[in-house]
Amino acid sequence: MNHIEQIDQLVRHAVIPISGLLSLLMPANSRVGFGIKRLDGRYRLANQAIEQLLCQGTGRLAGRSESDLLPADRVERLAHCDQLIIDGAPAACVEINLPASGEQGRPYLWLKLPVLGTDQRLQSIASVIHEISSPQASSALHQTLDRLQQVNQQLQRTVIELEQVASTDKLTGAWNRRRLEECARKEMDRLHRYGQPLSMILIDIDFFKAINDHNGHHAGDQVLQALAELLQGRLRGSDSLARWGGEEFVILCSDTRRASAAILAERLRQQVAAATFMAVGQLTVSMGVAECRPEDSWEEWFERADQALYRAKSAGRNQVQVAPQATTTDSMKDYVIGSFVQLVWHSAYECGDELVDRGHRLLFADANELLSAILSGQAAASVDEIIDRLLADVLQHFNDEESVILAAGFPGTAEHVLLHRQLVLQGLTLVDAYRTGKQGVGDVFQFLAYEVVTKHMLGADREFFPCLRAQASSAFRQGAGVAATTPPQHADHSAPATPGDLVCEA
Repeated sequence: MNHIEQIDQLVRHAVIPISGLLSLLMPANSRVGFGIKRLDGRYRLANQAIEQLLCQGTGRLAGRSESDLLPADRVERLAHCDQLIIDGAPAACVEINLPASGEQGRPYLWLKLPVLGTDQRLQSIASVIHEISSPQASSALHQTLDRLQQVNQQLQRTVIELEQVASTDKLTGAWNRRRLEECARKEMDRLHRYGQPLSMILIDIDFFKAINDHNGHHAGDQVLQALAELLQGRLRGSDSLARWGGEEFVILCSDTRRASAAILAERLRQQVAAATFMAVGQLTVSMGVAECRPEDSWEEWFERADQALYRAKSAGRNQVQVAPQATTTDSMKDYVIGSFVQLVWHSAYECGDELVDRGHRLLFADANELLSAILSGQAAASVDEIIDRLLADVLQHFNDEESVILAAGFPGTAEHVLLHRQLVLQGLTLVDAYRTGKQGVGDVFQFLAYEVVTKHMLGADREFFPCLRAQASSAFRQGAGVAATTPPQHADHSAPATPGDLVCEA
């Protein structure tokens, strides 16, 4: 069997090109030179034929590079082939005279092939060298190598396809659970090493069982396929969609804080609600958002997203709920979940003082306007204007509120004023970071809408509600009708009052 027939047999029976080359070309009697070098150019594996051609009795090829053994002009031509392989070419070929010590040498065909890892990334570069003994042999060799390249390409495509099948949900084309967990754990490693944020959106179709019961499982499958297509088409480049099972999907949001993930979730929720699905018409989804904490395991992180999803379901469905980021259980008590649809004012939020209530309603409206601007993709200048207005309204409201509770004799005024100052400082610092590109607009919204408007108003502010309502009731009994809401003009706000100076009247 001649050497051309050897290579031809390899092409016909190869399972993996490199494996076939190793089995055929490594024997000592092979006249086909074969070697594998690292991406740094140094050979890690070589058969006897290539060592005789390149080293000529001067030692082993392993650990050496082509530049150590060949003239500069030939090294340059081979380097060009290497670069083609690095750039993604399936093969590169050059005719070159060997051995290097000869005056002219004999012509050889030098073929470069990529050696890919299991992740389909380039790991090494293989060299196949064969003498061109005649024009006929040269032509036959070229044809055989062309077939080798074709087989190599086809096998690479097959490997990719098999990997896709193993990691893809058959029905929807999204990632399956195995692929999601693998990628999530890699992203969690990046969080631990580099501090890069990572969030998850857990999605559940509302009343999906009813869809299957009333329309059949085939219609349910169509809904799942259509929903996956809708979500996939609206994700960012850094996001990944997976089907967790049944009617549940997961979006893995790399380099994303929970505020930005929540805004993305709300945008997707709105788009799903506005879409029409074949066989069923309209449908809605509920979503839970959780940012991975450094101390979270995969199971703990997913559980927090699942709990947020459960709250969304329990609260009426068709909404987004966000898992708290704090690690203490006490924070759960005061954590107010925003629907991210809008902040809705209820009469239960009223304290009885018109100035305070009017300020709260204004901040609700500002927060909703900011969210709408973000979700609708308004220009940065418009968003910045709303942020500035919201900050200004927060400052004015805090001043008004402090005047009212001071006049009402609220014992916790000093502590409340201090809390205001802390929130203002945090807000201004965050907005400055946003202006310089260090924070996203989602982080600004999260802080202003949640920490300042929602949590503070429905948490800390409710501590003085009984005092204001008692004052209003007392004034009414005395014939005043309602308590005065305008603070005294002579009040000194240069420094907060101390609790010992204040008395809350019954």
